[in-house]
Amino acid sequence: MSQEKILLPGMWYGEKKSSTEVEFIKKNLTSIQTEEECILSIVELLKVGDFSVKPLLIQLMNTTKDDRVLNLCIRIFCSVCTHEDLKDSNNFKFLSDVSDASAHSFASGAVETLSYEVVPYLLAMLEDWEDTEIEQTIKNSLDFMLGYSKKISDEASLDEIGEFYLEEMKWIDASVYYYEKKPVFPGDLTKRLFKNAFISLQIGSNLKMYVVPSLLSIWSGEKCPVAYETVMDSVEMEKLQSYANTLSTMEWIKGKKYFYSTEI
Repeated sequence: MSQEKILLPGMWYGEKKSSTEVEFIKKNLTSIQTEEECILSIVELLKVGDFSVKPLLIQLMNTTKDDRVLNLCIRIFCSVCTHEDLKDSNNFKFLSDVSDASAHSFASGAVETLSYEVVPYLLAMLEDWEDTEIEQTIKNSLDFMLGYSKKISDEASLDEIGEFYLEEMKWIDASVYYYEKKPVFPGDLTKRLFKNAFISLQIGSNLKMYVVPSLLSIWSGEKCPVAYETVMDSVEMEKLQSYANTLSTMEWIKGKKYFYSTEI
């Protein structure tokens, strides 16, 4: 799916609307005529912490035939879903008949759920999308979350990955959200971001980080000033330090998940 066809492209979902604009969206939500307008309105309400629209998001995700709308539904769902949302298989009816582009959106976006409850869906997809380009995306996400390749093999079978997952679940705290097998915490990811930033500064390469800047932006509602293609210099480092200072003033609890500074 080309960038011009993607709704709200980039690492986050944009700035919050003004309170006046949000009130207008709330009042007119039931009179919206198009799916595109509907999902864009849902996003704006979620950004101000109105999670009452999540059922509408899930309904749209499972009924739309528009790949652009579905792509954004999947992305925003991964950002705001809870463990309980993921346990409900009725929320994933769209996976039974999904395009390559939307399958890729879910497979790649699954890591941003920060929940091991998404793994069974990826395992099911792995079987359905075997010997396709999507297969590697699914495996990348599974390996990112489980780290199975270091313990088994890059070429581990579906059954082997499934068994590894069941073993991992024995030590998982079901109430906690994880990033690379550790309870997620913005401070930890900020440290990782600085580590890569210093490497970029030293060797003059691109930052080459996408997920961390995206997560920090989506959690805080403050856009990260550096991105995958950023080549760090003193100016960019100063911007990053200022950003880190902003994040440090916000309240975070390790293992919790946030959306635009609201705990999910």
